[in-house]
Amino acid sequence: YLDYDGMKSILKEAGLLELKDIREVDPEGEIDFFSFKKIISAQNCLLYDSTDLLSEIGRKFSFYLFPFGKVFEEVVEEINNLVIADWQVKIVENRAETVIIRVDKCIFCSEIGVSCELFKSFLIHSLEKSLPSDYRVVPYETKENISNPNHNSFVLKLRIEKTFIS
Repeated sequence: YLDYDGMKSILKEAGLLELKDIREVDPEGEIDFFSFKKIISAQNCLLYDSTDLLSEIGRKFSFYLFPFGKVFEEVVEEINNLVIADWQVKIVENRAETVIIRVDKCIFCSEIGVSCELFKSFLIHSLEKSLPSDYRVVPYETKENISNPNHNSFVLKLRIEKTFIS
């Protein structure tokens, strides 16, 4: 996860250094959406807009937010409830081999102006954590070009595959 110095660097870049010890003061505390946007933008700036690094942070964030895993439907419901904004994350199809997710008015690209890689990775790894350990999740198609800065909705199609560990 993000170490203390890394967190301080992001908060400093966002102009929110006063939040550095918020977990010790109030572990269940919340931040407003404007501060959330500033933190995500600062993180993106410090990572030089690297989609690989944003994807890795999304993966780690899935563990940080739900360390013991959850049923994927609960993850999606909780994300819609936690991030209060004019957006929606919806499971369109949920089958044994495929899951299709639609994100409408994605806050990462439309509100914050950063790549959706962080959020896509968060969804992929949250789904993967809800599966038995011998399965993995592989994205296989997106309906829109999620790298296009003018988009704000996308469909993420995920394939669930059994891994063969010898």
